[in-house]
Amino acid sequence: MTTARPATTVEEPLIQPLCAIFRRFLKRQDLKFTPERAKILDAVLSKPGVFEADELLFEMRQTGHRVSKATIYRTLKHLIEAGIITEVLLDAKQAHYQLSFGLETKGHLVNVDDHRIVEFTTPELTTIARRICKENGLDLVSFRYVVYGVKPESSKAKGA
Repeated sequence: MTTARPATTVEEPLIQPLCAIFRRFLKRQDLKFTPERAKILDAVLSKPGVFEADELLFEMRQTGHRVSKATIYRTLKHLIEAGIITEVLLDAKQAHYQLSFGLETKGHLVNVDDHRIVEFTTPELTTIARRICKENGLDLVSFRYVVYGVKPESSKAKGA
């Protein structure tokens, strides 16, 4: 799965607070901040946009880090629970993740033909989501917006 947005990484001033947030979360869960979890957090923070767990595992192993698939998945689960990343549901086959702490909610356009993902900002949708929550006596925590599309020639070939 490829991302078509420009590569951006987390700025250095944000890395330290995220590390502290993750440490506090783990401590509240009676879990340790292990070197493996630290390396996974660093790898996640270096990801520009949407990524898959297997992609993260492959890249970490390519750079010489010894980490198991189970540790990757457990750590991603903890990062979600800590509010640092979110799971992005783009298809039923594979879970995708992205950094979310302190960042504006993004929408995702999935090209069904080549599985390319384009992120876009959604200020109007954020306004609508806040209004819906307020009308129902809630505060907005987050929302997801995914649009699926095909190239026009694909639609015609399928008789749409």
